[in-house]
Amino acid sequence: MIVVASNLHGNLVALRRLLEEVEKLRDEGKDVKGIYVLGVFGYMPYPREVLEEIVERGIEVTRGRIDHLIAKWKDMSEEEKEEIPELERFVVEWNRERLGKEGRSWIRNEVPAFLTEKFGDNEFLFTYGSPFDPINGEVLPNQPSSYYESILAPFKKFEMFVVGGYEPFIAETPYGKLVCPGVCGFYRKGSRPTFALIDTRSLDVSFYDFDFDRGEVERRIKEEGLPEDVVRILHHGTVI
Repeated sequence: MIVVASNLHGNLVALRRLLEEVEKLRDEGKDVKGIYVLGVFGYMPYPREVLEEIVERGIEVTRGRIDHLIAKWKDMSEEEKEEIPELERFVVEWNRERLGKEGRSWIRNEVPAFLTEKFGDNEFLFTYGSPFDPINGEVLPNQPSSYYESILAPFKKFEMFVVGGYEPFIAETPYGKLVCPGVCGFYRKGSRPTFALIDTRSLDVSFYDFDFDRGEVERRIKEEGLPEDVVRILHHGTVI
């Protein structure tokens, strides 16, 4: 079995709570062999601590959109940077400064856009975005079967595709199963952070939700002098 989460957004408090939930599953007899995080850094205020925790724990990761921007920022033109929304530009530069040279090097050299894994006879593809665009692509929930079939059909060797996103869902097609674990690094309106537990043999999927101390994260956001919009994202998943 494996646990998969997405959209951590640099939230150490959420990551530690997720790890506690994994230990509970193990105590219940679930044989969790690995943890995967799709999208590591972002709006929350613990990039350096999250990096250290991920490396120490041996957590497998793929790049999200902000991770990718952090990795390629110095190679981008000013015109390209100006096309990125102001808050996102601020967050990218803030993360780069907090991560330092070693952290930036880790993202560039150790964090891939996608991962492939083979568990027994079953092959998995892990990606933050769609298989066609691992960084900026998006796989939407609640779509017709034909939508998911068009995504999975070109990749018939994989039994399961695991993608990042904000809402947990499963889509089954003749070409394989697609799973999104939902967001784990902040709250969304009307929902709590989530992750997926996947049986790599049977391909059965269960979703779990959990809580973390938002007050602790909000205090850190303010200590770091991050914009007030980041507090809104923490509590609501949006600046509106």
